[in-house]
Amino acid sequence: MVLLIAIGIIVIAFLLHRYGVRNNAAYISSFGYVLDALVSTGVVGNLLVFVLNKTTKLNPLRTAISVFAVVHAALLLLIVLISRNGPPVNWAGVLAGYVVSFLLWIGIHWAWRRSDSIPVDPRPSV
Repeated sequence: MVLLIAIGIIVIAFLLHRYGVRNNAAYISSFGYVLDALVSTGVVGNLLVFVLNKTTKLNPLRTAISVFAVVHAALLLLIVLISRNGPPVNWAGVLAGYVVSFLLWIGIHWAWRRSDSIPVDPRPSV
């Protein structure tokens, strides 16, 4: 279920970003930093979290937090390395986008783990 939600968020963010760039839509382009971060970290991070949760017995929430922290840090480092010789970067927008992305992905994984811990009443409802 969470995999489908993650794929849905990634696809929607990608399509919104693509629409904003193609149509020069200022109201969508203002969220471009968040959409970029959601797509890039969502694809890599969720794939790693999914594989680790299926192949190891590690705590799923701790795994998600660790993986997303490393993925976000690695992609930010990549932006720093690429931007040294390129055009100026709006660092406030980039950092805000990655913070929002990190919080959203961790929030989704936390909510998923939280819903797994809620006991289900085995009696049929009337």
